[in-house]
Amino acid sequence: AAPGPTQRRRENQRSEPLAAWLHFSSSPGGDLISGIVAGAAGVHARSIAMPDGWTDEEFEVLRSPWLVFGHFALTCVLFVVWGVCQWLRSGQEVPNSVGFFHPFTSDGGGGERVLWCAVREIQRARPDCQCVIYTGDDASGEELARRAKERFGVELRTVPGVVKLRWRGLVVPERYPVLTMVGQAIGGALLTAEAVTSYRPTVFFDTVGHAFGYPVARLAGCVVACYVHYPTISSDMIARVATRSDMYNNRPAVARSYLLSAAKLAYYRLFAVAYGACGRYAACVAANSSWTAAHLRRLWRVDRVRVVYPPCDVAGLTDFSLSDRSGGGRGA
Repeated sequence: AAPGPTQRRRENQRSEPLAAWLHFSSSPGGDLISGIVAGAAGVHARSIAMPDGWTDEEFEVLRSPWLVFGHFALTCVLFVVWGVCQWLRSGQEVPNSVGFFHPFTSDGGGGERVLWCAVREIQRARPDCQCVIYTGDDASGEELARRAKERFGVELRTVPGVVKLRWRGLVVPERYPVLTMVGQAIGGALLTAEAVTSYRPTVFFDTVGHAFGYPVARLAGCVVACYVHYPTISSDMIARVATRSDMYNNRPAVARSYLLSAAKLAYYRLFAVAYGACGRYAACVAANSSWTAAHLRRLWRVDRVRVVYPPCDVAGLTDFSLSDRSGGGRGA
């Protein structure tokens, strides 16, 4: 019986490598390089020869250039992810340690009080735990401990370690006149990478709200905890853009333009999705108010958000006498 089309195609595929090799090697203009290239191409064609039971249409799909390109792209992505993970885990791993991510430790605000109270409570609950502060300030552990006591009345049991962050400028909002949130998000992720490659703690504790660094800390092998004062983006901000309101986060030129408002609304919604995806990497989440907690539950889609009200120094108020403040003598 005469061979069918499929059988003839298989025989041609088996003979193509040898025929190509002999043609380029024996031709007057052929050289060794051409022969090697032709032979390699023939071997590749033979390696993806039609398997038994496959139709011509199925075989053509297998040889599609888009499939080959997709396979190559996926391989490159996996290789890059593997390299990034290896780099993030190249830092010194310190067991039984907590790293507090607070790039600005000299602002003197309520966020800094939260930092020092958290360090104090960790030292009180786990005296054997090593605490370090990730900061961009030029200050030693002794200076930070003294500042915590003088400014906030928080006395630490032991002097914390300090890891200097040289890339702190990446999270300064003035650095990004446009797309500020995206710039700070990328900067926060890079700053987190600098932190964990310098010192890799057991627990990475973020006290400023740079959620885009949480996946980076998780890839480095850290457990992520956070205290959030204010969400990076909220449903209120999205609503102002949707209603084209002229507010602090929506310039008048954008509010007056339908196209600009639509583009910014899409930008805000995409950013909110990315913000929520990164926030879900935190294993322990605390918020400073019920308002912040409600927004985090909605954006991050997590229920493990606890409200921990910020500490307030009321010791000085106890010195005021209340004996002369009764209302009994007001009618006299």
